[in-house]
Amino acid sequence: MSWPVCWSGPAPEAHLVKGFLELRGVPCLLRSGGPSIYPVPAFGLRVLVPEDWLPIARKFLEGRRRRPARVLPLAPRRRPA
Repeated sequence: MSWPVCWSGPAPEAHLVKGFLELRGVPCLLRSGGPSIYPVPAFGLRVLVPEDWLPIARKFLEGRRRRPARVLPLAPRRRPA
């Protein structure tokens, strides 16, 4: 069974994606994006899923895509009279 890359990005975000998928029952593995002399993966991490689970994982991640940030206007502060 092969484990294709489902998602790749910075390490903190990769851990969030892995947890998100595992919470929904999708088996996942994390792999570094390349060799590094640093203790933290310099090239990010890849989230791998079994080939059979790839369409399901992608569907979950499509629903998770970030929506544009909504900026809420702050109410002006009223000065005491």
